[in-house]
Amino acid sequence: MATRDDTENVAELELLRAQRAQLASRLKAPWWYVAGSAVVMTVGFAIPIASRYVTGAGVGGVLLAIVLILLLQHALSRVSGVALGMRTSQYPSGRPWTITWVLVIFAATWAESFLLEHGMLVAAVVVGVLATLAGTGCWLGHLRGIRRDLETGRAAA
Repeated sequence: MATRDDTENVAELELLRAQRAQLASRLKAPWWYVAGSAVVMTVGFAIPIASRYVTGAGVGGVLLAIVLILLLQHALSRVSGVALGMRTSQYPSGRPWTITWVLVIFAATWAESFLLEHGMLVAAVVVGVLATLAGTGCWLGHLRGIRRDLETGRAAA
């Protein structure tokens, strides 16, 4: 009897592994999600520059970025069948990327503000472009971490 139970347990574990791998494979970021993420980052990192020259650009930029990221998340969940929502911090492998992303945001915002105060608009734009690339890379790393956690069943509550 114990052998039969062990065999059933092994078969159930293999089925679970296959289901996790299938779920994780559905969470690959399509090209439009990568492009959309880059647009959101561009909007976000343009806010310090735009708000310097256009009244209300800060609030408008923040609202636009929020709407775009919510639309992207919704579209990704519809296409992949994986509803992540905005609470993706529950996946441990994505956390280092999220922390790095937040640090990029703070550093770039500070650098852009500093450069603008000293009249270096072109340098501020370059910082914004580099921050967009770094931020998009961090977000995609975050998704890879989530995919890894889904595959291994490592998601925490």
